Amino acid sequence: MSAQLETAAEVIKLERLLGLEGDDFGFLSTVPAEELRALRERVTDTIFDSGGHALARLGAAAKLVPSPLVATICESSLGPLLSARAAATCEPAKAIDVAKRMSAEFLCDTTIELDPRKVAAIMSGVPVELVEPVARELGAREEYVTMGRFLAFVPDEAISAAMAALSDEALLRTAFVLEHKERLDDAIGLLEPGRMPGVLRCAADEGLWPEALDLIDNISDERRASIAEDIAGLGAEVISGLVAAVSAADIWETLVPVVGAMSDDSLATIAPVLTGLDPVHLRELLEAAPADLVAAVERAAEQIGMHDDFDAAVARAGLE
Repeated sequence: MSAQLETAAEVIKLERLLGLEGDDFGFLSTVPAEELRALRERVTDTIFDSGGHALARLGAAAKLVPSPLVATICESSLGPLLSARAAATCEPAKAIDVAKRMSAEFLCDTTIELDPRKVAAIMSGVPVELVEPVARELGAREEYVTMGRFLAFVPDEAISAAMAALSDEALLRTAFVLEHKERLDDAIGLLEPGRMPGVLRCAADEGLWPEALDLIDNISDERRASIAEDIAGLGAEVISGLVAAVSAADIWETLVPVVGAMSDDSLATIAPVLTGLDPVHLRELLEAAPADLVAAVERAAEQIGMHDDFDAAVARAGLE
């Protein structure tokens, strides 16, 4: 796993928490991710724990009022921030019933203000029919951090509905800032069959290879092998662009396992691409790769009659 990418994701999440945009916290790019995460969690606690007693009374009062009226009061008087805070003190069944009466836009506004840790019981019971429109609206608003905070708290059916509602770009950007990436492998398993090649092409078209490689870095070997095969079939131009992006970001530790997961046939497919790489990029790749992987690429080149070409490329890269 790339420490550089972990830190980059934490900076994005901290900026979103504090309502900042752009590169306000770019100076934190060398701070370890775990330190930024600890800071963000302390700030989150400070923000979400304020006014707890008053909000608890508000949540208790909601129990006594019909859900349609509570929803109306939330939208017309409380607003999304107070509604989100009050939801954390409300009985889960009541909160879900109220949410069903809210407009999709207001429900989206309120979701942005929620601390998923405080409403875990609510999120686990949210019906799928509420998830899809909110996920679509959050994606349209580029609220990737908001969506990334909820993965650990929603069931598989909700994850499937949310991913189906998101564009490939939104999917990549959300996965990059997930709070609990240990669930990412299961989430990827819920994607519609055949969608991953499109996600990878989006990474190429939108300059999101670091995000894509971070995703691949956090899934099982079996799923990584399948995606590696997809990458091998993307064509020379896309693979060359991938290598260039990895070189620019200096995250070879995320690409080498992908190449290592390729079958012999896929290595034979990309051997001509590697042979034609910029000598600097080829040198960086081969220096980052373990000896057995380099030997496997050499065998693949020999298999398709390009052994001499590969040797010449290696020589041009200064690695004779």
